[in-house]
Amino acid sequence: MSPTGSAIDDTATPGQGHPTPSWKIVLPWIGAAAILAYLFWEVPLGEVWQAARNARLGWFVPEVGLGILYWFLLDSRAYAYLISRFNAPLSWEEARAMRGVTYLIAAVNWNVGTASIILYLRRFKQIPALESTSSLFFYTNFDGMVLVALAFIGASFFGESIEIERIQAVSGVMLLGGAFTLAVLMGSWPGWGWLQRARSWAIFRSFRLARPVDFAVLLSIRIAYFAGFLAVLYFGSRSFGIEVPFWLTLASVPVILMAGALPITPAGLGTQAAAMLFFWSDYGDEAAIVAFGLVFPVALTGARVVLGLPYLAELRRLRADD
Repeated sequence: MSPTGSAIDDTATPGQGHPTPSWKIVLPWIGAAAILAYLFWEVPLGEVWQAARNARLGWFVPEVGLGILYWFLLDSRAYAYLISRFNAPLSWEEARAMRGVTYLIAAVNWNVGTASIILYLRRFKQIPALESTSSLFFYTNFDGMVLVALAFIGASFFGESIEIERIQAVSGVMLLGGAFTLAVLMGSWPGWGWLQRARSWAIFRSFRLARPVDFAVLLSIRIAYFAGFLAVLYFGSRSFGIEVPFWLTLASVPVILMAGALPITPAGLGTQAAAMLFFWSDYGDEAAIVAFGLVFPVALTGARVVLGLPYLAELRRLRADD
């Protein structure tokens, strides 16, 4: 699931009589175990545990709680606009219920990803799966471009290491490539026959419907959304004694978020800590960085579950037989 989007996996959609294959449940835990083994080889587990105990959790936990509420409101607002614009009317209240349900589902089975949103929209709004998939695909691509742009801006101001220069180069190429791809899918040039046929595919329906105003609205929401992540990670890291410069935070946080969205571990467990250790090792104790990288996704998931609890009834409706 978001912050950065996730793979659409219709085979893992709940309530359709197609249970998630056991390997999809086990494999991410194997990935997490491998990454954690590497982290604890580099930084002893005892030191990480002690760093977590020494952290100012009294400051960090409320920050995450406020962040989750803030992201929930912005994310649901973006979905309300997106679906209403490209598919069918979806109120902000309905979008909040949909997002609350996906928070609960992801806590139980992170493989479901955006498929639960597709099912929700089909079940309650009668939106065909391919149409909602097109909207989510458009949103995920746009979301990725915003993250890449933030990484490029941050790296452009913070060029003190070869790693940051690589972020600048890679993100710059990705940004240009993403903008070119959007232009090709939304326009009529080049007019090659195979490309014209590809543009007519249902998966690109929302790309054809998108207008500049849609980019402006979604960009304003997503900039505010990612600004919240920057704030929580910037100030939250300080609760663990990590003093990361702001521009390095801006350059590295998009990469950290994308690492957390990789479907190789549950809820980014281990991947975010590894990314933080890679970028932040010069600005804090390694044990504190790993502790923060492990506590953050756990706190995030826990706060999402708490926020999603009022939508349990909606979850039962979603899981009921047609």
